[in-house]
Amino acid sequence: MLPTVRLLTLLAAPMLAVGCATTGHRSTGAAKQNVAAAAPTDYVRPCPVPPVDATSAFECDRRSILAMAGEFRVTFAFDESQALAPGYVPHAAQRSGGTEWVFVVEDQGTSIALQHILVVGPEHTVVKHWRQDWRYQPADILLFRGHDRFERVAVDPDRANGAWSQTVFEVDDAPRYAGIGRWSHANGVDAWTSDFTWRPLPRREYTKRSDYHVLGAINRHTLTPQGWMHEQDNLKLVLADDGSTHALVREVGVNTYSRVDDVDFSAGKAYWERTGEFWRTVRHSWQRALAAPASDIVTSLDGKPRFEALFALAEKVGPGTAVSQGDVEQILARAIRPLTAATSGAASGTSGGN
Repeated sequence: MLPTVRLLTLLAAPMLAVGCATTGHRSTGAAKQNVAAAAPTDYVRPCPVPPVDATSAFECDRRSILAMAGEFRVTFAFDESQALAPGYVPHAAQRSGGTEWVFVVEDQGTSIALQHILVVGPEHTVVKHWRQDWRYQPADILLFRGHDRFERVAVDPDRANGAWSQTVFEVDDAPRYAGIGRWSHANGVDAWTSDFTWRPLPRREYTKRSDYHVLGAINRHTLTPQGWMHEQDNLKLVLADDGSTHALVREVGVNTYSRVDDVDFSAGKAYWERTGEFWRTVRHSWQRALAAPASDIVTSLDGKPRFEALFALAEKVGPGTAVSQGDVEQILARAIRPLTAATSGAASGTSGGN
């Protein structure tokens, strides 16, 4: 018998954004230095031969993205490495981890979506986690502009040529951040590096910090013999009323995904078997609802985190029980305020998102 699947808000709340579950501690110089584990010897890169033209580069890129799927033990590490504002005192380092199943939820050739599912603890509690969507040579990209605002921005064809966008979504499939970059397959390493983009405060700090408004970041995804690594070069930014920004501190984030074969992910797979069609409806409903040039997306509904409304609908899905698209769209209509092009730049601090 499969373990009971529970989607608990109590558990999910601190783990909503990428790498968000935390147990803070302050590093000291006397702390024992961790030594990385030896790399497996039987690793075969998805692109062992560097691509020689656009077609082979595209195929190498695709294989690299698909190689991030699998079953993993995950560690999340965030360190405020350098104070940048006068008088700022860096906060304690944050460490956490878990076990995560990553799988391909959509693949249309030039677009690929990877869904992350956490399976936590001895009771195999399931938490639908983040999603990453990849698009080849995107015509536009949805950028976070600060103060709950997202704006759809056209991408110059020269910039898009040979590039991939990565858009990251929250647990309820709301957009979180997006960036554009290129895969490199040189020097025996397959890696993608983004441009500098903004994102909302991470869940690990959303309820704890009010001294900054935006997390600016450059992201790098690197395939490794163990699995893959997500590195973040972060700036915690304050948005002034005149639209200017200033940084409080630089933060380094390192999230590692190491493949495992000794973890039972059957509870997560059973959950997706039951709710996958519902979440497909949610994904596509968000896409339609965010067709406007810009939108404000609220973070709470009825005094509760926004994600709870869609998680509650997901729990109703079961044999003989369906949730309608209209039920989903009613929630999104309350969460999203579409804006016209004329008003999309009204939020302060929106001019520096990319």
